[in-house]
Amino acid sequence: MCQPIDLAKRNDILSLLETKFLSSRDISCVRASCLGVSILTSEHLSEEAGVFEEVEGGLPSLLVSLLLDAFGPWQSFYDSITRGNDNAECNTNISGNEHKCDEYCSEMLGLTSKGKFCKSDEIKALQRLLDLLVRVSLLDSTLGEEIGRSGSQSIISRIFEQLKQCISISESDGSCEEDLDALMDLQDAVCEIYSPCIRGMAFTDDELRRRLPLIYNLTPVSIDNEEPDEYTTVLINQVTKRQSAQIDVGFVMWPSAIVLSRWLLSNRHVLKDKNVLEIGAGCALTGIVAASLMKEDNTTQQILITDFNDTVLENISQNIHLNDVKAVASVAKLDFYHQTGDKDNWLAAEMNGVEETHREPVNIILAADIICQPEDAVAAAKTIHDALVSGGAAYVVCANSEHRFGVEIFARECERSGLEVTATSVSEMLDGKLLSDCMESATGYVEGMELTFFEINKPEV
Repeated sequence: MCQPIDLAKRNDILSLLETKFLSSRDISCVRASCLGVSILTSEHLSEEAGVFEEVEGGLPSLLVSLLLDAFGPWQSFYDSITRGNDNAECNTNISGNEHKCDEYCSEMLGLTSKGKFCKSDEIKALQRLLDLLVRVSLLDSTLGEEIGRSGSQSIISRIFEQLKQCISISESDGSCEEDLDALMDLQDAVCEIYSPCIRGMAFTDDELRRRLPLIYNLTPVSIDNEEPDEYTTVLINQVTKRQSAQIDVGFVMWPSAIVLSRWLLSNRHVLKDKNVLEIGAGCALTGIVAASLMKEDNTTQQILITDFNDTVLENISQNIHLNDVKAVASVAKLDFYHQTGDKDNWLAAEMNGVEETHREPVNIILAADIICQPEDAVAAAKTIHDALVSGGAAYVVCANSEHRFGVEIFARECERSGLEVTATSVSEMLDGKLLSDCMESATGYVEGMELTFFEINKPEV
């Protein structure tokens, strides 16, 4: 339930949000804090992590409360927004109070006090809040959806209609240029954040918590049982849409990505001065861990993180920004089934699915849980052959054939493409410790699950 907030407290909250909404990582921390959850320890937060009080409905509810207060403090309008979030009912309630909205907007927007509009504290607060929401729309689409489901679109729609009327009146009655510019700035901000007709009930607090990024504090494996001195923290958003088909397998985190990520942390030398490609990246945990290590080493090399699903690619881009590795990591669309296994370079389709680019081979390929059917094994083997330089290596982790169809023929298909393969059970590597941490967050993981590590080499010509 959205509650009124007085102007002084509203300005305090806005000031704190403005200092925190600087990156998608900061926004995720604020989202968690408003739900009584701590994502990161203080040592991982940029400057002082503003700690927000837990609030019913989380950050979306807080932002909608601020928006309601900035737009007009009439109780009937609050009730129409917060009674329910079915848009048909909500819009009916709003329309019954339109005359109150219009009266307040006319006063708020300064049409009765020409020249004072842009200096109004209420207008300044509204502009600051809209600017924050614009930043949210650019940095965190997950929060943007949650705000929309909390009723903001109905409010923003009314603000937009009132601004259109006010701009028209101001242009005709000779309002001062400064006021007209302020009106236009508000309208521009509203246009950037407005998404028509988001339907459905607001998310519950439990649903909001499940939509927070997964937190991975990953460590290298220590065979001598000593506690590692350092760990790498990675935040991973899963796709919030429901997985409904085989092509949606990249929506969630799979066990092999965690295993391969910890193996990389234990063998970071394999990335040194290498160009890297991740194929079938899904949520891109492995690629982002690799990018984090490459960033720490101040390398001039790059990692290209790929998948074939456009929704997955958008999520990968968000995760790259969330973990601040965009200096060394980029995203491209790659479909295994486009590769032939006999090229000197390999083919990647750009994110719009239209432009195709032949790329130079890479030194290292990473892949986790990329095989779900026999055809995947054939296509993946051809892709690895095409994309590797002579002397290059691929590191692939897959669940065994008991859990993934087609894995049993993967090594054979790689060898058929002219690659050399060594397959090892993950439970036999590093005393089985690759399976010991963080596996509970992985989709489909069960105790005792067998995974295989494939080291694949392309012979020197």
